Amino acid sequence: MARRTLLFDLDGTLWDSRPWYAEVLAHLSGEPAARLERSLASGTSIVKLASRSGVSTTRLVREAKASAASLSCYEGTPQVLDRLRERDTPMGVVTNLPGWLVRPVLEATGIEGYFDVVVTPRRGVPAKPKPHGIRNALRAMRREPDPHTWLVGDGAVDAEAAKTARVRFAWASWGYGADVPPDTGTVLGALDEVLDL
Repeated sequence: MARRTLLFDLDGTLWDSRPWYAEVLAHLSGEPAARLERSLASGTSIVKLASRSGVSTTRLVREAKASAASLSCYEGTPQVLDRLRERDTPMGVVTNLPGWLVRPVLEATGIEGYFDVVVTPRRGVPAKPKPHGIRNALRAMRREPDPHTWLVGDGAVDAEAAKTARVRFAWASWGYGADVPPDTGTVLGALDEVLDL
């Protein structure tokens, strides 16, 4: 049996970040958390929302680190990642979040050690839906796009990136996307279903 490779999105896939981002920004800006969460739900990124709220990158990172313990991974996330690690499944993260936010939060939530690579946007690696992050992750993992390589994500940008990078897409139905994106290879009803990919 061929060895599978799994790449994961973060927001809306492994952790439920919107309420947490809203609380972090509310604490820093004094704006109502409910209003901030609505802005996030409408598609405004945490980085843009922080800037709009007058919160600097330095303050956002400091507060994110201090309150990361209150960020909720979806139920069963560590257990599923444990089982995948026991199977020696190569795993990586491909996210549109900036590295300066992702790395401290991954560390604080205790799940950073599961991943062979974490790819965030930077010069030469544009954000999804561009496929560059997926390709960079696979290159770093010494893996090739094939029918056993999956990107697990909750949005249309994830699905488009997977298609262009020639990997399969598994839609996290519990996440923030309301509809099954085009070119979805499978719909996941719960995170532990990645064990059957």
